Amino acid sequence: MSRRNRLPDSLRWRAVGWMEMGLSQADAARRLNVSLSVVQRLWDQYQSEDSVSRRHVSGRPRVTTPVEDHFLSLSARRRRSSIVPQLVTDHCVASGRRISATTVRRHLYNAGLYARRPVACVPLNGRQRRARLCWARERVSSIRQQWASVLFTDESRFTGERFRASADLAGTTCQIPSIQYS
Repeated sequence: MSRRNRLPDSLRWRAVGWMEMGLSQADAARRLNVSLSVVQRLWDQYQSEDSVSRRHVSGRPRVTTPVEDHFLSLSARRRRSSIVPQLVTDHCVASGRRISATTVRRHLYNAGLYARRPVACVPLNGRQRRARLCWARERVSSIRQQWASVLFTDESRFTGERFRASADLAGTTCQIPSIQYS
């Protein structure tokens, strides 16, 4: 992957010296192996500011190029189960430079790829969710003794009020104020 290189100050001053001696901007660009617009901007900067040093730019300095960002997002999309350390290693192998895991996370977040937690329960379709909610609503009005013998074995996640369990000497009873399935 190519990386944009900037002219060091020594070559910038050399180009200005050549142009002051009468060399054309095109010839100076050819000698430095850069485009003509680079030398034109350099000469304009020298004439207006009497300096050719790099200007200060605001913001975070870029660690990766846009091409490397694209490589990271493609790698993450192709292998959805890959983790950040694997992507760091892949980038290091491809470009020869090491970047931090934080940089990879930030670039993936900017590309719209977010960290996801693995699913802990079996996903239900709409019909199954409606059936479970209907079953729970029918039984919400049941008396406490009927609920004392119910054992919840599935690991579904419920929102709203949580189940409160109070231990008796005879066993465990559950009080269910309201149930909302998510």
